[in-house]
Amino acid sequence: MADSRLMQALTERVLVGDGAMGTQLVARGAAWSSTLDQLNLTQPDLVLAVHREYRAAGAEVLETNTFGANRLRLERAGLGEQVAAICVAGVRLAREAAGSDGFVLGSLGPVGRDLPRGEAPLSNEDLAGAFREQAVALVEAGVDGLVLETFVAMDELALAVIAAREVAEVPILAQFSMPDRLSGSEIDRVLRTMVSLREAGATVLGANCGFGPLHLVQAVERLCGATDAPVSAFPNASFPQVQGGRYVFSDQVEYFVAAAERLTAAGVTLLGGCCGTTPEHIAAVAARVAGRPVAARPTPVLLPPPPEPRQPVAAPPAVPALLEPLGREPVVVVELDPPRGLDYEKVLFGAQELAAAGCHAISIAENPLASIRMSSIALSYLVQREVGIPAVCHLTCRDRNLLGQQSALMGASALGVDTILALTGDPINLAGHNEAKGVFDTNSFGLVRMLNDLNAGRNALGAALERRTRFTVGVAFDPNAARLEAAVRRLEKKIALHCDFAMSQMVYEPTRIAAMYAATAHLALPIFVGLMPLVSARNARYLHNEVPGMRIPDELQQRLAAVDGDRAASQAVGQAICSEQIDLALAAGAPGIYLVTPFGRVGLLVELVQHLRQRVREGLWQPRGGWTTAVAPA
Repeated sequence: MADSRLMQALTERVLVGDGAMGTQLVARGAAWSSTLDQLNLTQPDLVLAVHREYRAAGAEVLETNTFGANRLRLERAGLGEQVAAICVAGVRLAREAAGSDGFVLGSLGPVGRDLPRGEAPLSNEDLAGAFREQAVALVEAGVDGLVLETFVAMDELALAVIAAREVAEVPILAQFSMPDRLSGSEIDRVLRTMVSLREAGATVLGANCGFGPLHLVQAVERLCGATDAPVSAFPNASFPQVQGGRYVFSDQVEYFVAAAERLTAAGVTLLGGCCGTTPEHIAAVAARVAGRPVAARPTPVLLPPPPEPRQPVAAPPAVPALLEPLGREPVVVVELDPPRGLDYEKVLFGAQELAAAGCHAISIAENPLASIRMSSIALSYLVQREVGIPAVCHLTCRDRNLLGQQSALMGASALGVDTILALTGDPINLAGHNEAKGVFDTNSFGLVRMLNDLNAGRNALGAALERRTRFTVGVAFDPNAARLEAAVRRLEKKIALHCDFAMSQMVYEPTRIAAMYAATAHLALPIFVGLMPLVSARNARYLHNEVPGMRIPDELQQRLAAVDGDRAASQAVGQAICSEQIDLALAAGAPGIYLVTPFGRVGLLVELVQHLRQRVREGLWQPRGGWTTAVAPA
């Protein structure tokens, strides 16, 4: 190593590190929503004051306020070009507080793969480039070492270690974090990766953050028994509670010190604190353990091999795959709305009629127009169980945060609801629910990423799951956009994230159907054109004037106006118009047709499905072919 002073100290005695930076800055007036790293430039005295208090409390090792100062995170705040300036300032402030006899570690946190970057996915090289750039800035500014901390995704931590080692000769501390209370076998999986990071270039192995001290202590004790590398530990003060919109941590300093005693007894050589810890915590730890000889550790014991895969539980009822008929016949999907109450049997009866008529799948909307309806996941499961055909389950980003969204998806997978249409969702205020709030932690692009992460066997944080899901991923496409080429580019971005099919918004302009398929001819993605029968002139006027994205041509409105007031005649004209649109779609070689039921009138859709099947038998449909799907393997 170019500088072995830190490593020599780590092998001789227990070093005490600092505590939380973020929660201290927030306690002193900074906003969680702000970019805390930028305070190195805008409020350096505030950052320096925190460093000095930790140094006065007995911390020999100070971490720079640069946890999120990588280009990909800073770009979200319009600060992408300030990576070097923020890192240099962060090192200068920490060094000023540490003095000549203290140590400064340059802090690098995870980037994650779900950061918005023109809505395109982040590649390994995107991530590695961000880590290399930040590491270079910190090393050139004069840190004694780099600490890669709070990594939940072990593949990202390994990538960060390799990237940092490529550009830095200083010691590298690699620390994982546990966002959940993992079982013993799950911790072993994490620790196996941690031990392997020595070969990738990590000098010190450790853990930080997570829940309170106890769970981290248990994991670090096992790590100390599995490696002869120096080990670090920076536990949280406790599990946080929210009071008055603020995170509040336990102030039981003696409990934290007891955890520090246990960690040093296990062989930890660098000990500090993470979220919720204060100079008071660090002063108490320093008074108890600073300068102790590093505890002897037994010869490392190999971690047990991964357990044999468990036999899967009984599979949910088998249903035909949505895309299985692709290329042989047009896939027919009909949308039914969930009930506003608990009477779901009517939907099941309608689905049975449609299946008998030749429909391949039932599409189940989720709280359409932000109105309260039965769960789309629950109803999709009932349709598949009772009717025996696939359900296309709509899921929006409006109704669940990232935690709830992932839980819902795992539950859907367990129930066999494996075909998901990923949507951003209508704003809540359209329905007038003033007491409800839209979530929108992400948009449809983020939801597509989440579905594919689950298909790859990892959760949204990058942590490995016991098995993979098998989601077929659908997305929305708007052929009615004023600039069709812009809508196509948006669809191409979704394809880059990986999706299996698209369903279009409702189309009424006859020329739009052929134009849509011409504009997407270069794409291998099957796109199902959306059609919905009009039932009256009033219905047409409403859709045209009040529903965004809908345009009902004058000619169609005039046809309905000519029979206005005659319900049967209006319905017949609406059916004739929709039949003509089906014919146009079949003639354009549409891979599938997506029909929406108006006002719950399933009988109208049964007639249209029968018409479609008859026209296919007559040879109207000539598929262009070339569609491909890539549903995740088992």
